[in-house]
Amino acid sequence: MIDHPVPQSRRYKPGGSGKLTAIAGVIALMMLAALFGAAVPTLGALVPIAVILASVGLWVMLDFRVGVAFAVVIMPLSPLSFFPREMFGIRGLNPLNLILIATIVSYVVHAGLRRWKDPIAPGRLLGWYILPILVACLVGMNNVDLIPPRFQAERLIQFNTATSYIRDVFIKPQFLVMLSLMVGLSVRHSKHPEKFMYLMLASGWVLCALMSWLLVTSGMSLRQLASPLARTFLGKLNMHANELSLVLNMLYALTLFSIREEIPSHIRRIFFVSAILFAVCVLMTFSRGGFVGFILINLIYFWKRISVKTVITGVLVAACIGPFVLEPILERALTGVEGGDRGAVTAGRVDGIWLPLLPYVLAEPILPHGVFSILWSPPVRLNKMLPVAQTHSAWLGGLMDMGLVGFGFMLAFLLFVRREFMRLSKEHAVPALQGLFAGGAVLVPLWFIQGVTDDHFTPTFAQSYFWIALGILMGCGGVFRQKKKGRDPNKFKAPVFPTDEYGNIRKVT
Repeated sequence: MIDHPVPQSRRYKPGGSGKLTAIAGVIALMMLAALFGAAVPTLGALVPIAVILASVGLWVMLDFRVGVAFAVVIMPLSPLSFFPREMFGIRGLNPLNLILIATIVSYVVHAGLRRWKDPIAPGRLLGWYILPILVACLVGMNNVDLIPPRFQAERLIQFNTATSYIRDVFIKPQFLVMLSLMVGLSVRHSKHPEKFMYLMLASGWVLCALMSWLLVTSGMSLRQLASPLARTFLGKLNMHANELSLVLNMLYALTLFSIREEIPSHIRRIFFVSAILFAVCVLMTFSRGGFVGFILINLIYFWKRISVKTVITGVLVAACIGPFVLEPILERALTGVEGGDRGAVTAGRVDGIWLPLLPYVLAEPILPHGVFSILWSPPVRLNKMLPVAQTHSAWLGGLMDMGLVGFGFMLAFLLFVRREFMRLSKEHAVPALQGLFAGGAVLVPLWFIQGVTDDHFTPTFAQSYFWIALGILMGCGGVFRQKKKGRDPNKFKAPVFPTDEYGNIRKVT
């Protein structure tokens, strides 16, 4: 089994090498500043961008953990509308991809020079999770020609060939897995891996600030925002309300469970304020799936951490927030319930998506149909269902795309990960990480619950904090296959003494 502490020989030493790195960084930045001053008059606005990228790239090459830190902050924000999708006219070239690639190169260089022998990827991750996705993608790439052209015309998808299909549905999502692996490697070479939580908080605060700005500048009341007609309001951030609720619920769970008596009081206060902020923003998405996930997190928390102090704090927070948001939240949660309108309750999912797809799924449930197989499914091609590009159910989509075998392996991996989170929440020596892992154990059931009406079981940006937390778990020894310790077969056998015909032990002379 991988030990939690990293051997001193494999850590970054804060002595001479750190000073040399700092000196080299300062000299490099001075040279870049000189080049910047000379080039601006001739090249214009491209120079600041190039200088910033070069500076970050140099910093990452000096210490690969810097690139991991940048990526942890950027990854949850990368789907937002303000984030660049291309640079210098090259599609796919964006700051996040550049940082990840530079980070990988930096790690390979340092690992070679320092002779690190880190385990990179757990076998279960590759065999139980990545392999079923790859097989499903190989099946799906043969059906791209069957996709109705309206999906590309309406920009619901950006692929029309087998190559672009593999790029969008397999390679791009694996950047989340790649980040998770790099976080794990960075944790193994960090003295205080619990500080990764601060990076997640930073990205969460930025996301909440953007949401708050939209809410304040909209001029709409909370009741109007809760209306079914306002479901596309948060689309200005390029994320659906259901996606925002999942990403914020995951961060809320990690933050809430990280509040422990053993950590410093000022850190507890930061976590407490952050948890309240994330909770309010989850409620402001007015996502009914988000509401259910939020309730699940709090039920598990009170079940695990029940105490007089916890109850009093919860009641006080609810009393302060409830009067302002309770009415619009209830109105949104009960949409369609009063009139018994199934279409309003499920937003058309049952009759418009799930029931038309069900015969297609059950006809061949064992083998995969391909990732995003809804695009070429008969109900879509024959216009017998809503013209949507996803099943709006991770469970139905997972079964249809991966088949029963592949989907079963994926679920088995996620349940195994949850068990590892629970194990290290009790066994790890650092209290802050114990809380983080306790929150990580909640992410899988949260994903399962919110996946009933949205998201996928393949990697998506709404799961960013799950993959970051998984990276921290792997860096601390979780998920990797444990070595079976050898046992002496005679170790627990009782000694045998000679006895007489009555069963009494004879004296040995």
